[in-house]
This record gives sequence, C-alpha cells and structure tokens, in this order.
Amino acid sequence: MFISPLYCYQCLIKIQRKMKAKNFTLTALLLVAILSSCSKDEDQTIQVSTKSPMVLNYKQTANIDAVSTQPISYNSENEFHAKVSNTGVITAQHVGETRINLANGSDSKSIQVVVEPKFNLYKTPSVEWGTTKSQIKSQYGKPDSETANGVGYSNYSSSAPIVMFAFDSNDRLTSSAVMVKTAYASTLGDFLVERYMPIDVNTSEYTAMFVNGVSKEKITTAINLSVYNLSYLMVMYVDVRNAAKTKSSGTEVSIDTYRDIAEKMLSSQK
Repeated sequence: MFISPLYCYQCLIKIQRKMKAKNFTLTALLLVAILSSCSKDEDQTIQVSTKSPMVLNYKQTANIDAVSTQPISYNSENEFHAKVSNTGVITAQHVGETRINLANGSDSKSIQVVVEPKFNLYKTPSVEWGTTKSQIKSQYGKPDSETANGVGYSNYSSSAPIVMFAFDSNDRLTSSAVMVKTAYASTLGDFLVERYMPIDVNTSEYTAMFVNGVSKEKITTAINLSVYNLSYLMVMYVDVRNAAKTKSSGTEVSIDTYRDIAEKMLSSQK
C-alpha cells in the first residue's frame, strides 16, 4: 500500500494540534486549581479592623472587630490583665499588657491590649525580690533612715511621703512599703484595685490583701493594706515565695522593721 507524503504531513499536523489542545487543557485545569486554592485561602483569612494596641482602663470593655468565613476563637495570654469572651468582647482587668489571640483553624491574628491606670498616687516601689541593699541605695539614693534590716526614704510623693525596704540576713530585698496619708484613703482603694486582685477585704478595719496574679503559680507578690495610725495607711509589698519558706522571714519581721523605720522618720518630721 502506497502512502503519500502529503497524507503523512496532514496526519502529523492533526497529532500536533491534539497535543497542543491536550496541553492547553492540562494547563487550564492546573491554573483553575491554583486559583481555586488561592481563593479558598483568602476566604479563610481573618480580617481584623480593630487597631492594635487597644488601650483600656480597669473594667472597661471593647469589641474586637474581626470577620472570617470560619468561626473565630479568642484567647487571652494573661487574664490578669485582660479577659476575652467567646464572641470577642475584651474586658480590661489589672494594669499591664497582654495579647488577645484570634484563630480560625487556617489563620491567626493577635491584638495587644494595654490596661492603663486612672489613679497615680505614687510609683510602685521596687518589687524585684532578691535585689541587694546596695542596689536599692544606688537606685533611691542615701537613706533618710536605716536599721539593721531596712532603709527608708522621705518625700517619695505628696500622697505617700515615705517609702521603705526590708531585707533578709543576706541583705536581699524581701518586701517594700509606702506610707499613704489617710486623706487619700478613698483613692488608695481604687489605686490598688485597678492594679491587683483583692482576695481579702475588711472594710470595717480598713484592711485588705491583694495579689499580683490569678493563679498560685503566677503570684509573686502579696500586697497588704492596713491602718498605721490616724494619719497614715501602710501598703506593704511582700515576696510571697520568701514568706512561704519560713514564717520568721515573712510579714511579721517586715512590719517590725517598718515600724522602727517609720517611727524614726515621722518623729524627725515633727
């Protein structure tokens, strides 16, 4: 059988056309798959309109403005500073910062929350437990009063004129305290509540205990409010880890130390 060259050429053209059509189809299918995948990813992205950082005050609330085709879950990294509901409502807790994390299984976002104070009676004294006496003196200057176990400074602030520090036998900081004028008693309550979590309050005797965390593992400092005399309230910050080791190194020794320092400083002001 004789096959003309023209016939072979025509067959070759047809085969090439089919191959090109097949390649085009495969390319088109691949492109559609890629575009479909990209579109799917975009649909699952969490879109957040809320600005970060979000600045709030104690107990103030705010909604997180976020949308997604998938359900969003919310989580606070530190509930001592801010809580968040399962619908994205943030409630500011105590002064400080934390992050609220958003997730939908495919994407995640986060918002920084800053809880700022409304009340500023005095600057919180050093609570860097284990700091040496020499480091405290370097930071605060020459003491206006000093005993074997502690040091004190006057003119700390107009509302809290005296600040004091107590040390263990190794001259390591175990507690600090401020003397607040009773004229600021009402404001002092707000000042402490927006910074720490109250765990025991006695309004009749005007005493209270606060902590700086929501769980036992995270609490490092206990804050004790008590009446010193008719003119002053005492706010004492105690290293709870040190106090737990031995009763003799706890609050009782610090109070005696502060009484000695305070009496000397108050008598010199008369």
